[in-house]
Amino acid sequence: MAHELDDASASPAVRGLEVCGRLHHRSPRAPLRPRPRPAPVLHLIALDHLAFGHSDAPPVTEFDCTFDALTDLTQDLLGQLGVDRYVMYVRDYGARFGRRLALRDPAAVTTGISQSGNAYQEGFVPAFWKTVWGYWKEQTPETEAGVRQALTPEFTRRQYLTGAADETPVDPGTWQHDHALLSRPGNDLVQLKPLLDYATNPPLYPVLHRLVEYEVRHQ
Repeated sequence: MAHELDDASASPAVRGLEVCGRLHHRSPRAPLRPRPRPAPVLHLIALDHLAFGHSDAPPVTEFDCTFDALTDLTQDLLGQLGVDRYVMYVRDYGARFGRRLALRDPAAVTTGISQSGNAYQEGFVPAFWKTVWGYWKEQTPETEAGVRQALTPEFTRRQYLTGAADETPVDPGTWQHDHALLSRPGNDLVQLKPLLDYATNPPLYPVLHRLVEYEVRHQ
């Protein structure tokens, strides 16, 4: 599902693309997150990627939910829309396939804005990632049980409240709706796939760093 916010006077030559996978490590909450308001000269395309938000969530037997596969779908959609040059805003999971888009066609991305889109080994917090690292090494009932903690209602709730000085303004309906989408039949298996496939991201970091350094030098 693509939410496109248009301005009648906007130039079709410059568009803003929000590659929005989710707010944190695994949630299909794309439609719930605050999104930047479009400037008068921008078209904003906010994507609910397959298996996230209100897009379809096909079972793992029908769709292999890897970051490369999500990148392929996004690239196909941009081609259908005729978008070949854009500003990219990415957040968390969205950063993984957003950066793959940039690596495939660096000239298409005029500006990049990243929020919680780690691209450094130092960004992995062991308190969370040690269970995921164990799942990368070996997929057993024990390691799967560890990463499944990221699919629980309490984990979802914490994504909205962690760091909040005052929790009272936060509508409980946000994480309840979020978890309801996460709990669609079979979606737990779909969400386990990107957690496993996340292991493909760190090897890309050096390439990303070189790309950023090149862009900074040639601005």
